[in-house]
Amino acid sequence: MSARILVVDDNRDLAHGVALALGKLPARVAVTSSAEEALDLLDQDPADVVLSDICMSGRDGLSLLDCVRERWSQTRVILFTGYGTVGSAVDAMKRGAFDYLTKPFDNDELLVVTSRALHEIQDEREIARLRAELRGTHDFHAIYSRDRHMLPVMDAIRRVAPTDATVLIWGESGTGKELVARAVHAESPRANRPFVAFNAAALPETLAEAELFGCRKGAYTGADRDRKGLFLEANRGTLLIDEVAAMPLGLQGKLLRALQEREVLPLGAGSPIPVDVRVTATTNEDPRRLVREGRLRRDLYYRLSVVRIAVPPLRERIEDIPLLAHLFLDRLASPPQAARRLSSGALRLLISHDWPGNVRELQNVVERAAVMARGDEVGPADLDLEEEDLDWRAEAAESLESLPYEVAKRYAIERFQRRYVEHLTHEAGGNISAAARKANMTRAALYRILKRLGLEADSDIGAESERDVGRTGQPL
Repeated sequence: MSARILVVDDNRDLAHGVALALGKLPARVAVTSSAEEALDLLDQDPADVVLSDICMSGRDGLSLLDCVRERWSQTRVILFTGYGTVGSAVDAMKRGAFDYLTKPFDNDELLVVTSRALHEIQDEREIARLRAELRGTHDFHAIYSRDRHMLPVMDAIRRVAPTDATVLIWGESGTGKELVARAVHAESPRANRPFVAFNAAALPETLAEAELFGCRKGAYTGADRDRKGLFLEANRGTLLIDEVAAMPLGLQGKLLRALQEREVLPLGAGSPIPVDVRVTATTNEDPRRLVREGRLRRDLYYRLSVVRIAVPPLRERIEDIPLLAHLFLDRLASPPQAARRLSSGALRLLISHDWPGNVRELQNVVERAAVMARGDEVGPADLDLEEEDLDWRAEAAESLESLPYEVAKRYAIERFQRRYVEHLTHEAGGNISAAARKANMTRAALYRILKRLGLEADSDIGAESERDVGRTGQPL
């Protein structure tokens, strides 16, 4: 649906001149000579933008502004004013006008201000669409995603859930590995049975063993009663072992035996107890590297990784960032005065951030910004984005602060350019000409950046995307 603009001025020649200049924009333009006629037209067909003179016979532009703001709150009003009424224009801004133009104004100024109003409306509609999607089909057992990099994860969950296969889920901290484990459980025949989670890094070995397998009273100092153990609590359900590589190797061996024999031996007990448990495990590091480094037993790795699911980091899921940001904002119930929407500038800043803490970091940033924002909208200045944890080069052992200034600056610029043009070309469907227009640069300039980054042609962008898919999903 094309945008609609209404021009209101009792000087018909000026009104038609403005309409003619606005013909360069992708919008339908209508003209009227009074505020009364403008309100009648808006009743029939509301406009996205109203441009009106302040000083008109009959009802003036300020009165029209008040009516439009009251009845069509999403419509942007731009006012024309002479030099003698600038004070009135400033007052109009306080009353909700989008902007004002001082006569005489040139066509370029008119087009810039009107285009900005139209773009802001488009951003708001996109935000509304995303919010509607949040209430629609994108919620898969509390996993919200619309990015193609999550498709292998969703597919793996659906395919493995009906089985009893063990599942190893790996991904950076904060990517939602436990949500994936819970989705596997919820889609499985065990969905109505217990889901029990155990953090392998939280306890020393003896206590961790008692927590997992149970114990008899007096089995160790402090064991003042019999304990059932999480395996038995999860019987006929699912047990999640979070950060499995943090378990001591001796305890890993006992876990392996429990998986192989389908029975547990509580500490201090004389005989094992049969269990029927589906086990899922997580790790925040590549499990193959953990095996090579001796931190994860090879035999346990093979037993756990009947199916491997790799959860991609948020920086590879650009389309999920606005979706999740609005979800976290909508979920924020307290305090009641917290901001309720994100500006387009704030969204762009969120998309450009690297998110070393992934979804968990995004949630914290959005909730903090909503509480700290001065109004009902989160702007770029409200976002507290921490940059010190960013890994500028995965292969570099030294931190950014230890690098010479010029080297660090070169890395920073290259990283920004790569993220910017990858997102830009993705949004443009791989079309370099369209991407250049969107970035307000020449095609040649964008092509030089692409070439320097090793992304020389449209096909290279596509190839890069295919490599991303291969990294983020593990086929069954």
